[in-house]
Amino acid sequence: MEDYVMSLDGIFLNSIKHDLHNKLIGGRVDKIYQPDKNEIIIAIRNGGENHKLLMTAASSSPRLHLTSVTRKNPQEPPMFCMLLRKHLSGAHVTDIKQINFDRILEIAFECKDELDTTVHKSLIIEIMGKHSNIIFINTDTRVIIDSIKRVAENISSVRQIYPGIKYVTPPQQDKINPFEINKDVFFSAIDNSNDGTLIYNFFYKSFIGLSPFISREMCYITNLNESTYIGELTPEQKENMWDAFNQIIKKINNNDFSYNIYLDENNEQYGFYCIDVDYLRSYSKKNYESPGSLFDDYYYELDNKNKIKQRVASLIKSMNTKIERNRKKVEKQRNELLNAEDRDKYKIYGELILANLHQKPENHKLKVLNYYDPEQKEITIPLDPRLNLSQNSQKFFKRYNKLKKAEEELHKLIGESLNEIQYLENILYSIEACETIDDLDEIYNELIAEGIMKRKSKVKKEKEFKPDFITYISSAGHEILVGRNNLQNDALTFKTAKKEDFWFHAKNIPGSHVIIRTNGDELTDDEYIEAAKIAAYYSKGKNSGTVEVDYTKKINVRKPSNAKPGFVIYDTNFSMLVKPEVTGIRQI
Repeated sequence: MEDYVMSLDGIFLNSIKHDLHNKLIGGRVDKIYQPDKNEIIIAIRNGGENHKLLMTAASSSPRLHLTSVTRKNPQEPPMFCMLLRKHLSGAHVTDIKQINFDRILEIAFECKDELDTTVHKSLIIEIMGKHSNIIFINTDTRVIIDSIKRVAENISSVRQIYPGIKYVTPPQQDKINPFEINKDVFFSAIDNSNDGTLIYNFFYKSFIGLSPFISREMCYITNLNESTYIGELTPEQKENMWDAFNQIIKKINNNDFSYNIYLDENNEQYGFYCIDVDYLRSYSKKNYESPGSLFDDYYYELDNKNKIKQRVASLIKSMNTKIERNRKKVEKQRNELLNAEDRDKYKIYGELILANLHQKPENHKLKVLNYYDPEQKEITIPLDPRLNLSQNSQKFFKRYNKLKKAEEELHKLIGESLNEIQYLENILYSIEACETIDDLDEIYNELIAEGIMKRKSKVKKEKEFKPDFITYISSAGHEILVGRNNLQNDALTFKTAKKEDFWFHAKNIPGSHVIIRTNGDELTDDEYIEAAKIAAYYSKGKNSGTVEVDYTKKINVRKPSNAKPGFVIYDTNFSMLVKPEVTGIRQI
């Protein structure tokens, strides 16, 4: 959604500049961290207060603001982080400015070099979607020292960013700076526009720093439909457009900012802005004291989902590859099984040869009457010319016995392969259902323990497993616990649940173990249905109309020896068809 993506425009960045200017000018750089490859945090102490400045060039959520969210740092700081520590540790913030009212902010520092000479360095953050960057330059010479993303000629022939070259701002798009115009310039911009241009497009495509989000507000203030064409405007309507435009610019000049997240009818985040917008008056909103507190709330879940998405994509691909490999293995094993099941003919060949040792073969073949055929038809048995009849007979008996043993082994191997596919499909479901990085790390640790993956340094070793179950409260007040992955499922069923508790699971499809704690009470019919709905919701059948769910007392659930995590067997169970939903069931 365009509004959703473009809420952080030049106007919003101007409000951030205002906030940072009030809180950071004169402050001293205390610590510098790089939690992620595209993210820098600078701890700055000013006026007896500690501030954490977050800058991120991640293409999905580029921004900068003061943050109160604690992020995990890698054990070894990346090179860009080490460079910033070398140059900026102990430096003081001297200026913060917005370049050309665009989505570019420059933070200037006064530092000391190795000779204790005062020098000036700047960090420039460009908020440009996938082209976002954090660039470290010499303030006086404008030469790039380094950047969080280096851009060479083979990446962009238009604009390069790497150490040793001069910093040049991104190419301008022939837009007008809204703070450098008067009424005449505004009207001239209207007159120079194509008559077929929508007034909605006119605002954000003609002026630097304006987004589609605020353009809709300007259309709303003018009482004009945003689909009105420039060529349809009357002189009075052009005056109204100037008034609406001027009204917004005056708010920015007066630092009249109000930070809100707007929520749609489903209570989902629609967008955010730094000025109250009347065209969204039907939406509910959450107000914040600063841009930092707004972004912490807005992006916390979004960042988490993006990081999970990046790591999950390769893991899903790996699991699908392994599943496909096992399916091909089963196909091959079943073909071999068909051959093994056809083994009886070799036994018959051997016995018929023994019964006809007196006959003479012709052209390495033996024609005999088949006593095992009710019609006693004549058959031709192929022979190995290097062997006599008795030896040929023994060769067929050996092949028969080998295939007989192979059939037993193939049944076992096919069972193991099918169990492996079932396990990997369950892992795949758990990966797709991940909500936090910790959930994903638990799955990685499980796969490492099972020998399916090798440990990477970025995956933390599991010191002490503490399952964090999803918890609901039934209509009668009993806890309903949900495992997030195989390790949690095992812990929930075999360590947390008591024998009188009830266990639920979607039938024959990957899904979470669900336990409703009875506390010795009789459950109501509604509680059984609620727990079943939750089990259906946390399964691969989540998007189906109905899902069949098995349920039984926990005492009836067992884990076979040497079974993989999450795998159980059970008997004396009941089943019910339910809609996979959790609406109306209280989650804590």
